[in-house]
Amino acid sequence: MTVPDQGIDDDARGPEDDGLELVPPTGQPPRRKDNAAPSTTTPPLAPCPHCGARLPPGTASCPACLSPLAGGPASTRPARAPSRSTALRLVFRGAGSRLEVPPGGELPLGRDPDWAPEAAGLLAEESTVSAQHARVTHGEDGTASLTEVPQGATNGVRINERVLVPGRTEPLVDGDRVWLGPLVSFTVRVPGQPLC
Repeated sequence: MTVPDQGIDDDARGPEDDGLELVPPTGQPPRRKDNAAPSTTTPPLAPCPHCGARLPPGTASCPACLSPLAGGPASTRPARAPSRSTALRLVFRGAGSRLEVPPGGELPLGRDPDWAPEAAGLLAEESTVSAQHARVTHGEDGTASLTEVPQGATNGVRINERVLVPGRTEPLVDGDRVWLGPLVSFTVRVPGQPLC
């Protein structure tokens, strides 16, 4: 014969101690006999090694700076301290490729390997990007700017939705999306700035 439950501790019915104390139904989870609440801790989120943003478990690329994460998903890698790089990063959409501009440096953007040796390999197959398209400058003081080539790029340059005038220098801030023509874009990551 089964005895209906009347709020009596199961421990009174058997020798095993399950650590839980039976309480009348109140909508609350059972409590341990020592009155400790059930554990609800979650594992800490690992920082991105490039920008320091917190990464969700299983992430293959950083949602903040779009950098690919070497060594697989964040949940399988030990946490590393954020990078203290001072280089300006241009994170290109799609494959997660990026170019860096050191403080005091300048980076020409275009398909001409003589004029833009660092960018040409990345942009060589992009027919909407001019051979000499634009120039990114990173000042010693951390400021950044972009200038469309003075003679004008065939398909123009935009910062977010603002169309640039050829030859006029425009400031860049962290999180700006720059378009080289209609198809190629990158996000600007300025060191030491809060993520947008």
